[in-house]
Amino acid sequence: MQQEILKIYHNEIGIAFQWRKKATNFNPKLIQIVFRDMGFHLTKEEIICFAKLVNQCKTSINCMDCPVQVNCRNILLETPASKVSLAVNATELDQVDDLMRGTLFQLEMDEYIREICRN
Repeated sequence: MQQEILKIYHNEIGIAFQWRKKATNFNPKLIQIVFRDMGFHLTKEEIICFAKLVNQCKTSINCMDCPVQVNCRNILLETPASKVSLAVNATELDQVDDLMRGTLFQLEMDEYIREICRN
């Protein structure tokens, strides 16, 4: 499978990648984000939206005083899919945040390098 994908970013919780052009499910506008047991096919704009939702969730939680904060999945994370929310714990929320931000950073860096190489 490694030959069929172009890895964009990965961390402890998941991976972001695009299918190579020769793959049957290739769509140049979609990035696959996989973490835990879920996969999302998202555009760059949807990843930006997801990153904002993660950030909003991080600013609204209050788990610091909770004795079971590490293992408790009581944080409801909204996704770009309006009918899908995820139950995560504080550690997973941080890891999803890193996955979204790392993916966006790499996408922006790739775009910047392509622009520089064109000139």
